Amino acid sequence: ITTMFATLGRRTALHAARRTAQHQAKRRMGGGAAAAPEWTGIDKVVRGYFPKDEDMVVAISGGYLGLFLLFKIKSALSGSPEEEAPAVAAAAPASASAGEIPDVDSEEFGAFLESEENVAKLVESFEK
Repeated sequence: ITTMFATLGRRTALHAARRTAQHQAKRRMGGGAAAAPEWTGIDKVVRGYFPKDEDMVVAISGGYLGLFLLFKIKSALSGSPEEEAPAVAAAAPASASAGEIPDVDSEEFGAFLESEENVAKLVESFEK
């Protein structure tokens, strides 16, 4: 009789353990079981239009994008007028008339090449 009660007790305990494991609360990492928060003030008004978090993200991103585009359009329409480039003197600069050859990257070099004498000086300098 004792073994019968022991076997019955083990079977009942095993059955109860299985049942508990099956009905145990599962852990939800996303917080899906949490109740929705109670919004107050401006949050309540905004959440009336954008109830989900994803909607809020899209609305905020769209707002920033809209501000950026408005700024770009405004600056394109009311941009400062371009200033005219100062007139380049047609005469050769003083450094070229002194017999010096200006640097190739300088603005003076184009005016320097307009004279045949200066071109001859440049060719002579290459031959040295």
